[in-house]
Amino acid sequence: MFVFERETSSIAFAGEPAVVLHGLGVRAFVAGEGEIELPLKSANPAEPGAITDAQTEEYRLLFEDLQGRIRAELHLSAQGPFMTVRVEAAIRNDTAYHAQRTFAAEGGIRIVFRQLAGLQGLLAASRHKEWWTRPHFDTDLRLLPPRTQSLLWKTDEGYGYMLPVCDELYRTDLTGCEDGLAVQISACESGHESIRTVSFVLGAGTDPYRLAADAAAVGFAWRDAGGAPKEGKKYPEILEYLGWCSWDAFYADVDEKGLEEKAAELGRLGLPVRWFMIDDGWSEVKDRMLASFGANKEKFPGGLGRTVRRLKEDHGIRWVGAWHNIAGYWGGIDPSGEAFAEARDYVHLTRSGRWIPSPELARNFGFWQLWHSRLRRQGVDFVKVDNQSSLYAYIGGEQSIAKTANSVHTGLEASVSLHFGGCMINCMGMASENVWHRPITSVSRSSNDFLPKIADGFGEHALQNAYNSVYHGPFYWGDWDMFWTGHHDAVPHMTLRAVSGGPVYFSDVPGRTNADIIRPLVYGDGKIIRCERVGQPTKEWLTVNPLLTPGAFKVWNTAGGAGVVAAFHVYDGDRTVEGEVGPGDIPGLAGTEFIVYDSFRGTANRLRRGETVPVRLERLEAALYLIIPAAAGPFTAIGLTDKLVAADAVLETAWEGDAVQVRLKDGGTFSFVSERKPLGAFVDGKPTDVETADEETGLYRVFCPAGTEPSRRETVIRIEL
Repeated sequence: MFVFERETSSIAFAGEPAVVLHGLGVRAFVAGEGEIELPLKSANPAEPGAITDAQTEEYRLLFEDLQGRIRAELHLSAQGPFMTVRVEAAIRNDTAYHAQRTFAAEGGIRIVFRQLAGLQGLLAASRHKEWWTRPHFDTDLRLLPPRTQSLLWKTDEGYGYMLPVCDELYRTDLTGCEDGLAVQISACESGHESIRTVSFVLGAGTDPYRLAADAAAVGFAWRDAGGAPKEGKKYPEILEYLGWCSWDAFYADVDEKGLEEKAAELGRLGLPVRWFMIDDGWSEVKDRMLASFGANKEKFPGGLGRTVRRLKEDHGIRWVGAWHNIAGYWGGIDPSGEAFAEARDYVHLTRSGRWIPSPELARNFGFWQLWHSRLRRQGVDFVKVDNQSSLYAYIGGEQSIAKTANSVHTGLEASVSLHFGGCMINCMGMASENVWHRPITSVSRSSNDFLPKIADGFGEHALQNAYNSVYHGPFYWGDWDMFWTGHHDAVPHMTLRAVSGGPVYFSDVPGRTNADIIRPLVYGDGKIIRCERVGQPTKEWLTVNPLLTPGAFKVWNTAGGAGVVAAFHVYDGDRTVEGEVGPGDIPGLAGTEFIVYDSFRGTANRLRRGETVPVRLERLEAALYLIIPAAAGPFTAIGLTDKLVAADAVLETAWEGDAVQVRLKDGGTFSFVSERKPLGAFVDGKPTDVETADEETGLYRVFCPAGTEPSRRETVIRIEL
């Protein structure tokens, strides 16, 4: 349990691992005056009756300025390996008719820690743009970037974690300061004489991934303002299937002709693309403002409904999504347009003179319901909502950004739930006010865009998605964005999507799709082979910058009872990188003996726990390994090895005397390891050949045609040993 030590002004975890934050101090920032130190006046256990749980220990720390006019109380609630810090602060103004002293809109209260004891490595998720976070690794706390939204640090024995919370009215961020680390509490609006908020959660543990997830759950349990962790949400059925997006194919020049041309090409290739996303460029706009709720008449002469109908009826696309902007369009809503006339009761004029959907909950819902009901009547099945973290740019200073985000996301998602079953891709929305306030939707972009015209863009793309997922993963399944199958980085991008745990969709222009890049990621019915968790860096890489460190950067996940490790060359240079892969890369993977299968080379190795296989990668190379606990008997199924994550395909393995029967999700090349030589094989009752891939390791393959019924592609294979 965490405790407060007054003698050293420290918060320490009284257990293992040793996590200690030294030099606690509190400062107020008064508008027009600057920063004021608030010395610690008293530190006491909670008042009798305040503790409702015998397993919880609470402290009340009172900080006050020398004149006794500004005070801040920190309420520390410690339970198990977590401590929640709540803040109540106030400025005493003697009269209401004199000039009022108020907290600054940004950083009205700052809690400072001078040192993290035993700091060996650090991973921070900081908002480097309005919409995106990226990792920061420097252990000098003074260099921690502004708007840091999570902080994981490594010690001798384990990890500490600090998760700032955004509640109903206040947002907490971390930042470096001249004394070390500052916890900055902001209303993001002026005029506040008092502050009352759940500020942050502290955690200590040896499993950094579980630590981050549990800290988010603790944060949601304490705050009282919308939102929910990922564990309480449902992954959308539509996004279980392969998709295609118009953005990098056409950008804003998307039109009906191009969409049909692409759909026809995919049909000829036999790729089971089940959904299309009609991205930015379809709407009728004027001067970067939304002019109407309908489609651009030149690009879509029959309206969006005709295009959707043709995609579904003529080209077999099952679902179609439509893009829109959280402000209507990038510049808001055109006050002279049809959309404004229809929705005038549901819009808001910002201080900068922009019209946007109202930030008031009921009116916000009214705006989206008006638009979404029309999209639904035109056959649209889901939406992608962009530019979400620009809410502060549009409306900052008018009211609390936390309050704004809570109302906007609640109204938007109520409409999405009503018309699209809750299926929405959140995009450009990694600011904490967005992350903490979405009540229903479960998928959110976790990186900047895939940028196909940047020659060396893969490293940064992989870096952002993998490291952001440590912080972002407890809240959402990450959308790791679209990619080009015809790109020079197509193989690394394919491999990254295989381990992501999120949607898989691509965006090649007509005539450029490489079907061989897509087929290893999906089954024949278009269902993606989706890992069970959110892909994250392996432990050895958690606090190390892979762009600056020459080594094989690894991302892990699980599927079908196996560990999945993808390795990449993201080092900023052309030199060969090396590393090792083994069972230790997968937290919690049970077993003492394992089969490690190289998905690209088609080779297998038998390892014991603690052993590894070497990895060697050239620039633009990637690798993917399955780490499968060896079965108790002589036979271990690997899965469908014409897919990257082969183990996902195995539904059931059962013995019948000297024969083993395996039920698979689909047909393809089934591989297995056996200590006894196979005598024969049967697929759905029909005899077939067994190929010896490597006699020394006992690796064998059998080709299994998929089931003939479109609704049932399962196959059953019987191996006689």
